[in-house]
Amino acid sequence: MEVHHPHHPTHKKKWSEYLLEFVMLFAAVTLGFFAENVREHQVIEHKTQQNLQSVILDLKKDSVLIKDIIKEYQNASIYLNRLNDVFLDYQLNKISKDQYIDKVLLISDSLSFGTSFYINNSSYKNTISSGSFSNISNIDLKRNISNYYEVYGAKLYDNNKLIDDVAEYYTVNTLPKPGGIIADIIEKTDSNKVEILKKYYKTKGLFEKSILSKDFIIYNQKAIDRVKIYMYLLRLFEVKNKELSDLLNKSLNEK
Repeated sequence: MEVHHPHHPTHKKKWSEYLLEFVMLFAAVTLGFFAENVREHQVIEHKTQQNLQSVILDLKKDSVLIKDIIKEYQNASIYLNRLNDVFLDYQLNKISKDQYIDKVLLISDSLSFGTSFYINNSSYKNTISSGSFSNISNIDLKRNISNYYEVYGAKLYDNNKLIDDVAEYYTVNTLPKPGGIIADIIEKTDSNKVEILKKYYKTKGLFEKSILSKDFIIYNQKAIDRVKIYMYLLRLFEVKNKELSDLLNKSLNEK
């Protein structure tokens, strides 16, 4: 018995239909690509804004700390200059040795400096490592951020060591303060530590090579100059801090 298979005619597509399908497929892929790019850009932009807002918070903390340290060094400058005046009075025989020592020790009770300023740069580093920094389109803003952390920050960092060396001369080797090379002598008592130190320095002749030495005024003047330089850098940093804060706030408000 002969089997007859049904015959279904196959529809042949026109070239225009193939072209239409290609165009629709190409459009779908292209739109998907652009949509993904837009989404990725929005994520990067959002991350950049978050990092810059964190930088602003760091700058605010820096600003408060800078003001406090400037006050410390302003007071130090006053008392270091007083040490110069008292030393000159002693060298000109206007006051006795004991009077000189007593005045210097009195001044030393108020003389305090040596706090170093270190930038809070955690948000800046995160901005760099996350790639957000390259996403900042404002060239002036990028330059100011780099200068604040890389140029002025590095300059201040170099001066921290210099000011530490000067401060150590006064707090350990020259003027009696609790701690330092004779900490073990005063460890057992909780009161009158400074007075104990003063007596120890006097009885052991520890002032002969420090405040009684003619070289003392040279080192004291060096300290005055170093303190002035550090104050200058801090004030410069204060200005740069405000400039950068204003630029960042302006940039974020424009978004």
